[in-house]
Formats: sequence, structure tokens, C-alpha cells
Amino acid sequence: MKAIITAIVMCIVTTTAYAGPYVEYKHEHQHKDWKFDKNTQHLRLGYKAKNNLYFELGPMTNGYSYEAGYKVKLNRFTFKGKLETKDTGMAKSKLETEIRYNF
Repeated sequence: MKAIITAIVMCIVTTTAYAGPYVEYKHEHQHKDWKFDKNTQHLRLGYKAKNNLYFELGPMTNGYSYEAGYKVKLNRFTFKGKLETKDTGMAKSKLETEIRYNF
């Protein structure tokens, strides 16, 4: 609970900037076969560069998590991608890519 309050206060106190450090709170409510499985909470410190590259790291429920990604806009296309790793004694990673076309 203390981590949630800290994250909210940091978001309110800091100003939104194009580039720079930030703090992020993330909550995952997971299901398997449409039944509740578990909750995972993350508190991440991150940095977003002016070229839209970013990285984050921090504690999570029973371990640590790391993430790095990008977001690029070209005309009507937006390209986003990220690599996320969750380490709770055994690391699990996922790579996500998203391509969006705006009409």
C-alpha cells in the first residue's frame, strides 16, 4: 500500500516532460481459463529519452521486473515494441510489437 501511495504522489508532484525520469505503478490481475489466478504489483523507475526509447526497472511481487521499448510515428503509422522480463527466481520474458495505421 505504501508503494501505491508513493507512486501516486510522485505522479502528481512531477510534471509531465517530453524526456526524463519517471515512476510507474502497474497492477496485473491474472486469469487462467477465465478463473482468477493471481495479482502482481510492480513499482518501476524509468527513463524516457527524446528519441522515444525508454527503459524501466524495479521491484514486483516476489521479484523484479525490467522493460525496454520504443515508439515511432511515421506519417499515419505508429510502431511500438517492448521487451519485458519478470524475474521471480526464474526469468520469464516477452517481446511485444504493435503496428497501427490511423485513417
